[in-house]
Amino acid sequence: ASAPSWEWACLPDIYMLLEQWRCLTHLDALGLLHATFPDQRLRHTAVQWMETMSGSELVDFLPQLVQAVKYECYLSSALVRFLLSRALGSILVAHHLYWLLKDSLHNPHFGVRYELILGGLLCVCGRALREEFEKQSWLVQKVGMVAEKVRLASGSARQVTLQEGMEGVQCSLKHKFRLPLNPSLVAKELNVKACSFFNSNAVPLKVALVNADPLGDEINVMFKVGEDLRQDMLALQMIKIMDKIWLQEGLDLRMVIFKCISTGKDQGMVELVPASETLRKIQVEYGVTGSFKDKPLAEWLRKYNATEEEYEKASENFIYSCAGCCVATYVLGICDRHNDNIMLRSTGHMFHIDFGKFLGHAQMFGSFKRDRAPFVLTSDMAYVINGGEKPTSRFQLFVDLCCQSYNLIRKHASHFLNLLSLMLSSGLPELTIQDLKYVQDALQTQTTDAEATIFFTRLIESSLGSMATKFNFLIHNLAQLRFSGLPSTEQAILSFSPKTYSLKQDSRIKEVTIFTYQKRYNPDKYYIYVVRVLRDGQMDSTFIFRTFDEFQELHNKLGLLFPLWKLPGFPNKVVLGRTHIKDVAAKRKVELNNYVQCLMSSSPEVAECDLVYTFFHPLARDEKAEGIDGMVKLRDVPPSPGAGQVGGEVKLSISYRNNTLFIMVMHIRDLVTEDGADPSPYVKTYLLPDPHKVTKHKTKVSRKTRNPTYNEMLVYSSYSKETLQQRELQLSVLSAESLRENVYLGCVTLDLKDFDLSKETVNWYKLTAAPVL
Repeated sequence: ASAPSWEWACLPDIYMLLEQWRCLTHLDALGLLHATFPDQRLRHTAVQWMETMSGSELVDFLPQLVQAVKYECYLSSALVRFLLSRALGSILVAHHLYWLLKDSLHNPHFGVRYELILGGLLCVCGRALREEFEKQSWLVQKVGMVAEKVRLASGSARQVTLQEGMEGVQCSLKHKFRLPLNPSLVAKELNVKACSFFNSNAVPLKVALVNADPLGDEINVMFKVGEDLRQDMLALQMIKIMDKIWLQEGLDLRMVIFKCISTGKDQGMVELVPASETLRKIQVEYGVTGSFKDKPLAEWLRKYNATEEEYEKASENFIYSCAGCCVATYVLGICDRHNDNIMLRSTGHMFHIDFGKFLGHAQMFGSFKRDRAPFVLTSDMAYVINGGEKPTSRFQLFVDLCCQSYNLIRKHASHFLNLLSLMLSSGLPELTIQDLKYVQDALQTQTTDAEATIFFTRLIESSLGSMATKFNFLIHNLAQLRFSGLPSTEQAILSFSPKTYSLKQDSRIKEVTIFTYQKRYNPDKYYIYVVRVLRDGQMDSTFIFRTFDEFQELHNKLGLLFPLWKLPGFPNKVVLGRTHIKDVAAKRKVELNNYVQCLMSSSPEVAECDLVYTFFHPLARDEKAEGIDGMVKLRDVPPSPGAGQVGGEVKLSISYRNNTLFIMVMHIRDLVTEDGADPSPYVKTYLLPDPHKVTKHKTKVSRKTRNPTYNEMLVYSSYSKETLQQRELQLSVLSAESLRENVYLGCVTLDLKDFDLSKETVNWYKLTAAPVL
């Protein structure tokens, strides 16, 4: 869309070319509305090409179209007429256009132009819709005044200020109304008692509304004042477009896309996602250093997904959504990432909130960047992905999803740059022409898909290996630390129990004993203690299953609840060496039994408190075991292979261009070793025949894993297709050993004449026993 010159003498030739051009795609046509293309006929043609855009697609790109109005020479333009005509035919378009225009009225240079267009919209939209807009604007004004008063109030007076303000708004409400966030949501009143505020710098409000649909859920939104939400809107718009691209390509990363709208200068609304929690609140259940532990996220998901099927589904959701979050936050340069702006749903979906820093504008600690990892990927996330501490093929799936989704976004790099460049005139402080260079560099626009795959794999390794992210989480935990004893009644009283139980709900406990202990795998070995509980009015005992860490959590929270009471001593002596062994479990069984006997014979205030009764209440995982006879029986040791046995598969990408053979070693899964220990595998390749071993190539060594990921390219240059069709590729997998010879783990030999070298071949190949060169 460039011309040698826009001088008047060249225009006839340009216009003739315009008539001969085939219609551009909607996104390409949108790029012709930039300030660099002021010619009216060209802009008119671009608008004509966009007339076939669906209503939902138009809403996706409406922020850019509203900004493009600034570049029109005249108010009466094809673009303005297009926007008003589409608003006339769609309530959805009219609704979003109204709030975008309303938000732009404070622009010092173009506010008058937007005011005229808004007036035109209100003239053509009809009385009923105009009244809906008036009700929404009234609500925003009134709630905004309450939010400002709460923000300025002292900490102790905020709740009273909020309640009085919301009661005043509720008394003035006379009709049902729609929300600026979503015109399909209709509320009939405020739920004043459920309204609250968040303890952050801007002190945003949680506004609870009663759904006009009696079968609908309560509507909860966040209302912010004192913060510019336009940047959040832009970041969420880009993530939504990424998700649509992935879905169109058949890749569902199960992204959580929530709505955000700026309703005026430094104020707006954000949708609150139900059944979700911040990573900080999940991690601090394990203490202020919980961000350094691997299991909190997995155990939190298990609490809400009691059956194996439910947990596997939640884990799968986590793998896919985490991959999408890693790619989206990296491409957009989302910074200021801490564990209070990353959230997790009980269904396993992970998502990010609060996009106040983006396009690489990281917060600084002195001369150091706070965000030093490419994106947030921590060991507790890897624990959920792998299903345990050791790398598994599930992590390989995660890497593949990241690289696939990254390459799909790269194919649309020009579209993202177009959309962002159209927003340059919006006045966002972190969006300048220099910032577009960040996105261009992040998308690696000059590289091949294979090179981009290698690049993003290294980013994954760098992020997972960075301790800076965990230290950021710890610092944020300390900054947010509030001594509040036990959680509020709305929160789980114990990290592994989703509800609170009491003596009134359950029968009185007569007797508790530690019955036995049992070895389990998850997939790593650990011991669980079987607790026998006998209650009043019950003939048979019930059995519950608790880990040593869960007993320790009970004791720690009893100490918070009863700081002045003398509690039984807990057996928390430091154990030197391994803790998950039979001798330690047997000793702890005796000590835990003494502990619970002393606990249950304590004062009724302690022994009969809700915390104790919640701990001994059967969970879904306990009932699934069906007593002692139905307890899961696992083997004492994992299966080990027979001597000389070879197993596993290797995933390769084989391609050829410019007289060069490219072998990408992607993953290996399910390697087998004779002694059952985890190997340190690497890959070695030759092009046979090779009597002098001059074609040897090797990958790096992956330490202590049966399921390594490499995504490394091995290159054989200056080979014609004819030569390669007479060669075989031999690939061997060996384990690097420091005190003995490297151990052979398997081999695959591929005859290159069987491959169509004109296209890339990606496949898994079974490892077999064969001699090693």
